Amino acid sequence: MILGIDLGTTNSLASTLVDGKVEFIDFDGAVLLPSVVSFPDGEELIIGQKAKNRYFLDPENSVKSIKRLMGSHTKTRLRGVDYLPEEISALILRYIKETAEKQFNKKFKDVVITVPAYFSDDQRKATTTAGKIAGFNVKRIINEPTAASLSYNFNNESEISAVVYDLGGGTFDVSVVNISKGIVEVLASHGNNNLGGDDFDSKLAELIIDKIEKTYEQPLKGHKRVQQQMQVIAEKCKIALSDNPFETVIENIVYDKEKPPLSIEMEISRSEFEDLIRADIDETMNLVHAALSDARLQAADINQILLVGGSSKIPMIADEFESIFDIAPSGSIDPDQSVCIGATVQGGIIEDESINSILVDVTPYTFGTRTAVRDQLGFILDDDQFVPLIKRNSPLPVSKSKAFYKAHPQQKIIEVTVYQGDSSVASDNKLIGLFKIEDLSQKEDSEEIILAMNLDLNGILTVIATEKRTDKQKRITIENSFDHEDISDSVSKLSDLLSGDADEWQNDVAAEDVPQKQESEDGGPREDHKIYIARTMIEKAESKMEKSSPEDAAEMTKIIAQLKTEMGDTNLVAVDRLTEELTDILFYID
Repeated sequence: MILGIDLGTTNSLASTLVDGKVEFIDFDGAVLLPSVVSFPDGEELIIGQKAKNRYFLDPENSVKSIKRLMGSHTKTRLRGVDYLPEEISALILRYIKETAEKQFNKKFKDVVITVPAYFSDDQRKATTTAGKIAGFNVKRIINEPTAASLSYNFNNESEISAVVYDLGGGTFDVSVVNISKGIVEVLASHGNNNLGGDDFDSKLAELIIDKIEKTYEQPLKGHKRVQQQMQVIAEKCKIALSDNPFETVIENIVYDKEKPPLSIEMEISRSEFEDLIRADIDETMNLVHAALSDARLQAADINQILLVGGSSKIPMIADEFESIFDIAPSGSIDPDQSVCIGATVQGGIIEDESINSILVDVTPYTFGTRTAVRDQLGFILDDDQFVPLIKRNSPLPVSKSKAFYKAHPQQKIIEVTVYQGDSSVASDNKLIGLFKIEDLSQKEDSEEIILAMNLDLNGILTVIATEKRTDKQKRITIENSFDHEDISDSVSKLSDLLSGDADEWQNDVAAEDVPQKQESEDGGPREDHKIYIARTMIEKAESKMEKSSPEDAAEMTKIIAQLKTEMGDTNLVAVDRLTEELTDILFYID
């Protein structure tokens, strides 16, 4: 059994397939687990709803919305100890693991975890590392809007073109997808990793503070304790305003431990709240149009709107879609649960459950390298040009290569830079990797260097530089900063905090779950999920046959037949080669 986990900014969910049906993990009688961790002085660590309640009283020893820091080196200091975002997330994941094992009376090792589609490579790596610290074998990282599409397709056979609008607590994503004959194909994705319900809460909290200062003549701005209390109050108010045009806020505000709480009562209208967030909602709709443009579609081509994430329940969002697309968003999936269901369905696909679904996802980012442009005399015209290899919205998995040349025959070392972004100026993009290939040959006919970039189903990037003449090769997988010792240290630091068996936690973190070193000399391809990748591309190719030219259809039919034979013989080298050939054909068809 594989767990599917929606590791959310505000709430997390987990489920698994039992006899072909999705069953959710129960967290003290609820499906939603607040993504909050609290370290009360002299008390046991608490996670979930109790921690959320504690956050209101003890914000200094509690942490929420840690997902927004994933991929960074920002540390959270609690009870005198510094914790990385991966470690806080690992505590939440470990709690989910232990709760699931108690509920089903069995061990859970494998997991599929969802992330925002616009998560960077660093953020995806951080999420994977959190899973490994928690004792999981992370089988897949899957994009949240894509997972939501899978959950829709789980009970739907008709062909649709849909916009998946995913507005969570900390992030926003939009994907344009086509669902046909069990194939969920992502056509384009856009997003903003720093826009979500938490921002709406902050704006509403400021409004409430302004009203308190005006009505009760009590200065509260800049007061950290009050600000954190207001975030909790604002969240409750926001949720209530999704169902009601007005909400009365009645609370006791603790602003000074030496003084009695300030009792407040005020009314907030839905229209006031909508005025606060209108610019943010407009930004999300602009990203919707950008995704449509990338998919080469117009609003009239869309026949389904899928809303995902708790903040998508805000009524003005549905109103915006109805006014622009003339379509009411679908109510057939639960915005809170759809992502988790999709992760579980993906887990079932990996385990070869009888599910009539297959996923074809895309990368939301462009990856490339930096190069210099020279004139005919060899003088450098531009030493900061970005050369893209894998372009944004390329279907996954994808592998692309390009030939580059040494600056001069005697050059012994080449520095390879890896950038993420869309600017033609390399330095304007994000540098995500750097390595050197050394001891190159020094002959006139050996200047050609082949640079290959491979992006797997998890969106994990591997870069290989090869000197063509000698086959001398250097490879880098873009990993985060954790190595074996770091994970071991994290497990040792965290394992005593939860009520479970610390020794059992440490035993769960097997050697094969530790990330590999960043660089290696062997340029061999990754062998994880090769059969699954091949099956994915076969399904996609078969769905494209009718729209392909006779020549392309014949070539794909031939490769598919060879691929199925090699898959049956588990010849992974041949499977990898044939899958790449099929992927190349599909790239040009798309």
